[in-house]
Amino acid sequence: MAGLTSTLNIAKNSLLAFQLATQVIGHNISNVNNEAYSRQKVVETTYPPSPSPVGPIGTGVRIDFIKRYFDVFLERNLNLKYTDLGLYNAEESGLNVLESLFNEVSEGVGLTTVLKNFWDSWQALANTPENLAARTQVLENGKLISEIFQSKFQGLRDLENQIGLKLKTMAENINKISSQIAELNLQITALESGGKTANDLRDQRDNLIRQLSQLASIQYFETKEGAYNVVLGKGFNLVNLDRTWKLEISGTDLYWVDTSGAKVPISSKEVASGELGGWLRLLEQLSDKYNYEYVSGNKINFNIWGRAISESDKLSDLGLSGTVTFNVTGTDHFGNAISGSISYDLSTNPDVTLRDLLDQIEGFYNYTVKAYIKDGRLFVEDKFRGPGKISFSISGPFDFGNFSDPAYQRRVEELNLAGKLKLFGEDLVKAVNELHTQGVGLTFYTGELEGAYSAQKYIKELPYFLDLAKNQTGNQFTGFFYIWIKNPQGQITPVKVSVEGLSVNATLDDLANMINVSLQQAGFYDPSDPNATYLKVLVRGGKLVFQAKDGYAFAFSNDTSGILLSTGINLFFVGTDPEDFSVNNALVLKPELIASGKMDLNALRTENSLFKTYKSVSTVNPFQTFDNSLSKIYLRFYDDKVNQVPLFDQNPYNEKVFFVLGGNVSENTKLTDLGFSDGTIINYGGTLYDGTAVAGTFTVNPFNTVKDLMEGIRATYNYTVEVYIKDGMLCIENKTAGDSQLTFNSVELTQNSYFGPNYRWNVTPSQEYFVEIPVATNEVLSSILAKIDRLPYLRAYVDAENKAVLGLEATQTRAYAFEIGDNSNNVNGFIDFLSAQQMYIPSFRGDPDVATLRVTTGFEDFDLDPIDEDYLSFYLFDKKGSYLDTFRVRLDDGKTILDVIKEINSPQNAKYGLSARLDRSGKLIIETTGLYQTATFVVQDEFYDGINYTQTKYDQGFINALKGYEFKRGDNRTAQAIADLSSVTRKDLNYATLEDYYSSLVGEVGSATKAVKDNKNFLETLISQIKAIKDSISGVSLDEEMTNLIKYQQAFAAAAKILTSVEDMLETLINAKR
Repeated sequence: MAGLTSTLNIAKNSLLAFQLATQVIGHNISNVNNEAYSRQKVVETTYPPSPSPVGPIGTGVRIDFIKRYFDVFLERNLNLKYTDLGLYNAEESGLNVLESLFNEVSEGVGLTTVLKNFWDSWQALANTPENLAARTQVLENGKLISEIFQSKFQGLRDLENQIGLKLKTMAENINKISSQIAELNLQITALESGGKTANDLRDQRDNLIRQLSQLASIQYFETKEGAYNVVLGKGFNLVNLDRTWKLEISGTDLYWVDTSGAKVPISSKEVASGELGGWLRLLEQLSDKYNYEYVSGNKINFNIWGRAISESDKLSDLGLSGTVTFNVTGTDHFGNAISGSISYDLSTNPDVTLRDLLDQIEGFYNYTVKAYIKDGRLFVEDKFRGPGKISFSISGPFDFGNFSDPAYQRRVEELNLAGKLKLFGEDLVKAVNELHTQGVGLTFYTGELEGAYSAQKYIKELPYFLDLAKNQTGNQFTGFFYIWIKNPQGQITPVKVSVEGLSVNATLDDLANMINVSLQQAGFYDPSDPNATYLKVLVRGGKLVFQAKDGYAFAFSNDTSGILLSTGINLFFVGTDPEDFSVNNALVLKPELIASGKMDLNALRTENSLFKTYKSVSTVNPFQTFDNSLSKIYLRFYDDKVNQVPLFDQNPYNEKVFFVLGGNVSENTKLTDLGFSDGTIINYGGTLYDGTAVAGTFTVNPFNTVKDLMEGIRATYNYTVEVYIKDGMLCIENKTAGDSQLTFNSVELTQNSYFGPNYRWNVTPSQEYFVEIPVATNEVLSSILAKIDRLPYLRAYVDAENKAVLGLEATQTRAYAFEIGDNSNNVNGFIDFLSAQQMYIPSFRGDPDVATLRVTTGFEDFDLDPIDEDYLSFYLFDKKGSYLDTFRVRLDDGKTILDVIKEINSPQNAKYGLSARLDRSGKLIIETTGLYQTATFVVQDEFYDGINYTQTKYDQGFINALKGYEFKRGDNRTAQAIADLSSVTRKDLNYATLEDYYSSLVGEVGSATKAVKDNKNFLETLISQIKAIKDSISGVSLDEEMTNLIKYQQAFAAAAKILTSVEDMLETLINAKR
């Protein structure tokens, strides 16, 4: 019986085992399409055998466990690939949108094409500055550029908002999946506590892990209890057994929240892959804020009421009292060391806030950082874009935390896409505006001009504050700019406005006051008399405003300080952010204001003559005589550059006695034709250079010529002199050396109108030469003027109004100026007469061979400062408009008006790159030489009080009187400079041109998109291959399952047959017993 019973038990167990196996097969078949399902199989084993006389006898089969076909290594590898696939899926989605935003293929709408049209329109304006159509085209192209930029940035903002929604959804999914994994951990550990495997629950959990892997880069590992611990990115716990951590989203900022509730910012550096990493990477390419580094405290701070601190909190709200001191150290963007100490006595100043403390911190960094409070933590953020060296620490009675923890810092390795596009747009706007703000259109501004940019109070609140020129310590502004003011009569005066010494903490009102001081010095502003105020500056609504009196107009140039750009004066584009800028509406309404020219000069020609024909202020007595000491008058002639001009090209450095011959007298002219009668005796004599006295006579006969007379003179002088006629002058020139002066006298010749007075050509020891005119005792004015008038180059006479006239002969072309002197020893000489008649020809008293006394300089015609030193100041600029140097010429140190030209042209001043000359009408011309770096200049009158150089009033001074400036409507320098921007390399763009930088940006988007798509395609193929391998292990094969099903079906039938057979055997036994 034992054998039959045992057999029955074996059949029973077999039936049960085969039923279970069939159930598992059915479970497999039903999950054939479930990708999360891992194939299962029963693992059969024999029961322990029973002992018997013939040995152990088997007792049948049992199911030991249900095996799950699952390869852990393969699953991990696949999950890693899903993580990368999630990254590329996210990036591809975003980059497809970006590619459409940067599409440069569509004809006529790409920014590249529009930019080219913009530069071309400026070139057309440069070619025809007065063409209104060209100006309109510039405006239209400018509008189109601003619209395209706005469209691009709107597209980026829309994509950024979409990413924010994506991040929110993903954060919620990650939180949800994390919770589900934690819950499954509980179930699995409970079910597997008996040593069995919860296969289906493990499939569910691994499926969640797979989903989580695609969402974000994670690490997971299994505990000995069978639970999964999951870590996000670089060490952020998500699941630990049954505990979970959450992600939170605020706008587009993602945070991991720890057990204390503290929020830690998450970036693509912490989560580098998965869809979350992909969207974070895209977000960090689309938002400009990621281009600015910051450091922040790693501690959330609370006030005494338990709320997170804010900038409006008073220091006393933090529990502080008495005198508190904070010590600050760090480095700025460029690595310069920063340090300082901040102290407050809260007992006397209880209202000090955190904002006040933050302002002090910003000041230590010279306002190159923003200090602020966010979520209870102190942040110090760089104002410079891109990689930097910013660091910060603060110690004191309140602990703001550690600022060196990398988890609480943002570091920038390179600019992102948005940063590069913003940088490009900002540099485009800045490049155009920094040229335009210093240019001038077809007309000056009239009435009122309001700056485009505003500040609540301080200059540091203005855009481009960081670009303003500062001294080496960074605590004061430097530089200057020019305001050009045109009065109702058309006279133009440059007013130099220096901001030297203005504190970086100054207000906009301080700046306005400084400008008004310059206007006041130049005579255009009087705070006590509105009627004498022609231009003033004020602050209204936080903006700088220029107001001109009716009839007055103004323009700007040569801003070396950056103030005009920063305050928004005379802009082409209004706005600094390329997301929101537009063409200046003032230009749209009045296109003639588009700056096409410039006011600084490469050449100046005065309106009034520096050297002129001089006329007495009152009538004169032609028979006036002078002091008996007057016996000589001296004349020096100068060319256009005030180099001496000789009367004689032949041997100009040899002294001579000469006559200026009248008519067309030549050597062949008969003496009788000159008024000498037959038999007339001409007496003459003098001294040789060696002091020997000579005398001779010449008796005129009808056949004698001038040449015969000349030969007689030679013979009388023992042939030690050369006698010749040159350029209408009879010259007697010594050929020998000696210490005495060559002299020649002949009453008969001097009384003859064809010969006239005998003049001397003298040469000083310093090799300067001059004409000496003899003056007889009690010689009358008209006679003296006649002697001067007889000389080449000159006109001197008493006109019909009985006024004395002295000047250059209009038809001659050699002399451009002259200087006059006499040898009188008191104030009743000839030059004193000229001075009294306000004929301020440069003049002197005394022998030109030795020291002379200057009587008039020519500056008497100008209203110079009677006390302080007067200067003509040249401010020099290179071709880029950068300030080079200042060149000053003093006017009141005894120099003459001609010495000004000499000094400018002197070799020691050649380094300034200027030259000066006179034109035929005596007007002063100053121009650049083309040498050295000087390309343009501004010249103005200044006086020096021993400390400062101050601009002279507009109606005083030298160049103001000469009226050196004119408005040239055809000037095209600004338009040409803007047109040339297309090929000018820009420092802020890594020395690329604007066009090249944008082209590289477009190419970067295209390359990134292609790379992502290629990587995604490769990864999808790889995942397919890995999945195929996985499916070969974990996947359900219907063929295999059907084979197993038939096998177990037949086995079940066989087991059932055993039962019926044993039943028959038992019945036989029972019947036999009966």
